[in-house]
Amino acid sequence: MKKILTIAAILFVAACGAVRAADDAPVCPLGDGYEFAPELSDEFNGDALDDSKWWDFNPAWRGRKPALFSRKNVKVSDGSLQLIASLMKPEEVDVENKARGYDKFWKAIVKSKNKGAYGYYEARCKSMKACVCNAFWLYDPFSERPDIKYVEGEASEEIDILEYCGKPNSEGYNRLYYATLHQYCTPYLESIVNKKKLKIRNYSFKKKMDFDFWADYHTFGLAWTPTELRWYVDGEEVFKRENDIFFRPLHIMLDCEIMSDWFGEPDPADLPATFSIDYVRVWKLKDAPEPKPLPEPKKK
Repeated sequence: MKKILTIAAILFVAACGAVRAADDAPVCPLGDGYEFAPELSDEFNGDALDDSKWWDFNPAWRGRKPALFSRKNVKVSDGSLQLIASLMKPEEVDVENKARGYDKFWKAIVKSKNKGAYGYYEARCKSMKACVCNAFWLYDPFSERPDIKYVEGEASEEIDILEYCGKPNSEGYNRLYYATLHQYCTPYLESIVNKKKLKIRNYSFKKKMDFDFWADYHTFGLAWTPTELRWYVDGEEVFKRENDIFFRPLHIMLDCEIMSDWFGEPDPADLPATFSIDYVRVWKLKDAPEPKPLPEPKKK
């Protein structure tokens, strides 16, 4: 009898824990019109990246030259996701990467395995103090659809929720926050074959912030509905536009990228440096219509 009671007590505690966990789901800052999406969210409280949710690399993209994405530069520690930019040591530059132009820096990227559509997307993060672009964005490179990716007739869509550089080489970029939209015509290969872009009106926004991105954590969010897109910094709306393009599900991305043709290359003395992400939280828009699916593969 005692054993039966003990088992019952354990089951009761477990059930209570499950209810409590559900009750403790983060509340959406935009109100009760949104429902928490745990499959797209992460608090990064463990000691390793959750591989049921994320890739610690980009299956379709090695990165912009002269820097190469490395899985070793993706860490989860001290309650945060840490994306690290570092120098390549001479012994790490092999013949293959040297010939391909990836011979100066290591960098890091994570990509969600699930796609999301209409909802509110938020990350709390702190930039690295180096001339490296840190970003939180959404896109779909059609990796699972080569019949779309490598032929004309489609466009890969991208919503940049956040791009910033903690220590740009030019003072003109200091403390500048960017939010940008893109449509790259197919055939599409990230940063290689994407020169043809569709023109998007009101496609970009930038704002000079009154804080250093590397000094502390701040929240950056996007409200994505069938009719509009709204960007937030620390709970304040900073940019809004009509949604006239983005109706298909997209992957969540976080990366540190060396933009030689934008911010320039980092000072080696500033590396290694870390882009820290405290959490990624996503809430789905309740009662939203189904997002637009990709076209069906053509029958041969």
